[in-house]
Amino acid sequence: MRRCISARRFAKMKRKLHIYRLPFYIGLFLLIVLIIIRALLPFWVRDYVNRKLSEVPEYRGHVAAVTLHLWRGAYQIHHVEIVKTSGHVPVPFFSAPLIDLSVQWRALFDGAFVGNIDFIEPQMNFVNGPSKQNSQVGVDKPWPQKIKQLFPLKINRFTVRNGEVHYRDFSKSPNVDVTFDRMQMVATNLTNSKKLSKTMVAELQMEGRPLRTGDFRARIALDPYAEKPSFTLRSEVSDLPLVKLNEFAKAYAGVTFEAGTLRLATEMTSNDGRFKGYVEPVFDHMAIFNPAHDSDNPIDFVWQGIVGGLTRMIRNQPKDRFGTKAPFTGSFDNPKAAVMTTIFNVFRNAFIQAFTGTLKENKEDLPKVDPEKKND
Repeated sequence: MRRCISARRFAKMKRKLHIYRLPFYIGLFLLIVLIIIRALLPFWVRDYVNRKLSEVPEYRGHVAAVTLHLWRGAYQIHHVEIVKTSGHVPVPFFSAPLIDLSVQWRALFDGAFVGNIDFIEPQMNFVNGPSKQNSQVGVDKPWPQKIKQLFPLKINRFTVRNGEVHYRDFSKSPNVDVTFDRMQMVATNLTNSKKLSKTMVAELQMEGRPLRTGDFRARIALDPYAEKPSFTLRSEVSDLPLVKLNEFAKAYAGVTFEAGTLRLATEMTSNDGRFKGYVEPVFDHMAIFNPAHDSDNPIDFVWQGIVGGLTRMIRNQPKDRFGTKAPFTGSFDNPKAAVMTTIFNVFRNAFIQAFTGTLKENKEDLPKVDPEKKND
């Protein structure tokens, strides 16, 4: 009798122990499932990103890997490359070793759920070619829509750290490669939210080195949700040695610079797709023609002699400066340059008042750009 009671008690205790262990087994199973999902999730995200980047007509995108940082609401795209598939373009349209997409946590305290994108050492290549198939511009493609599909939040801030932008032309001899390196860029308030900023205007600040030397700075205030481009642009290029422009000048103007520096100021305002502005280039101590270097080709010899002679005569002699101010107006579909005004301003620079190639007012609007600094 006692043995039966003991057996029943043992069986009852065993059932209770099994019941107590059931949640443990369920939890262990769920933990294993979560670990498997966490391990596979980066591969699923990578394949999703590759698929979306390859949906753009004439372009194909590829990323090598994706890293998730769930604790900070972010993921990183490693070694992304976008290439043109039509025609023959030997360089990618865009590449970057790292892109970081993250939640903008400070904005949560203001009631906004928005995100950041940080581009680390990106490179863009704009290519001019003899045909559309062999050219690479890409700005008319739906890249903003693809970014929205890759990141569900509204992007309120993006940065570029140590980037490069190239304008290339492989159809010219010599090949043209106009480079802006050490590009730093910060764009803020892209959501046009007064919760996040005192103004409804988005702002973009840029700086870099034109042709790996000199100094370039720009500031753009814009409405990112306008149906047609609406913005103001102010920029300066300074201390650029003209000899750095020789590939470009030889390919498109048939001249080579021997000495001199370039300064360039630009202001532009666009409202509802119509714009007006000016470009003010000045060339100090410019030398083009050198018989010792330009005597190999008779045609080049004559042409560079003419250009060098004219620019030497029609320049501001006290400052040894050739320059002009070129106004432009119109729309992005029909831009118009004021040719006669530009020519008149060449003579104005020479005989009335020399242009400076710098912004006349509010030069403090072009500060140094620090992508690490977050004011938002």
